[in-house]
Amino acid sequence: MANDFNLLDKLNRILEQEHACYIRYSTHAAVVTGPSSEAISSRLKEIAGDEAKHAAKLRDRIIALGGKPSMNVSLEDLKAGYDLETILKINMREESDAIAAYTEILHMVPKDNIILYRTIEDLIEDEQDHLEELSSLL
Repeated sequence: MANDFNLLDKLNRILEQEHACYIRYSTHAAVVTGPSSEAISSRLKEIAGDEAKHAAKLRDRIIALGGKPSMNVSLEDLKAGYDLETILKINMREESDAIAAYTEILHMVPKDNIILYRTIEDLIEDEQDHLEELSSLL
C-alpha cells in the first residue's frame, strides 16, 4: 500500500509538471519572435495541446488507482523565455527532465497494470518526440 501511495504521489507531481508545461508552451508560443516565429509558434501551441492531453491521461490513471488528481501547477517548471534560443533550450531541458521522471515512474509500475504501464510508455515516447523536434529547431 505504501508503494501505491508513492506511485500516486509521483503521478500527481508529474501531473503538476504537465499543467505547468501547458502554460509554459502556450506562453512561449505567444511571445516567440524571429524569422520563423509563426511556424514555431504554431508548433509550440501543438505541443501545449499534447501536454494538456498528457495531463488528462494522468488524471484518468490517478483516478483508476483510487487517487485524487492534483490541480496544482509546478511553479518551478514555469520558466520564462522571450527569444527563440532561450525558449528552445528551456523546453529541451524540461522535456529531458520529463523523460527522466516518466522513466522513474515506469520502473515503479507493476507489470500487471498494463494500462498504466502503456500510458507511461506512450508519454515517454511523446516527450522524446518533442525533445527531438525542439533539438532540430535549435
